[in-house]
Amino acid sequence: MGFILQTGTSESTLDDKGRVVIPASLRERYNGKLVITQGKELCVWVMTPSAFEYFVATFKKESIENNWSFDEIEAFEYQHISTAFHVDVDPKTGRIPIPAILRSYANLTKDCLVVSIKGHLEIWNAELNKVFMEEVRLINKNTHKKMQGKANFFAEEGNV
Repeated sequence: MGFILQTGTSESTLDDKGRVVIPASLRERYNGKLVITQGKELCVWVMTPSAFEYFVATFKKESIENNWSFDEIEAFEYQHISTAFHVDVDPKTGRIPIPAILRSYANLTKDCLVVSIKGHLEIWNAELNKVFMEEVRLINKNTHKKMQGKANFFAEEGNV
């Protein structure tokens, strides 16, 4: 079996029923029941139930260890936990329903992107993702300048 990329960005479409297709290459991991919630940015996060449980447990641990304020804890809970929904993947089409409140939050329209990163999916309005990625590009450009050629990210063939 060949290499399967578990990260990346796929174009998708929000259908008339508010559903988005999970790319075929990711359906083995993202199938059955999933948890969907507001993302940190104006996007929707999609994760497996076990990933969501880990997310909540990590939040609780970090908030205690780092002595987060009541307001910080409450904001995190309202944004990510109170907006969480269980959804089922359609086994035939790979589509998942996006609840109206989450579609509104992420400004999801017909043209969407499904981004697979850091063990979860993000569903973006294509135009909002373009703006976000420009911000990311500028930060990344400065990061590369800080490295001043000290790191070679591209291995020569045979040295991988």
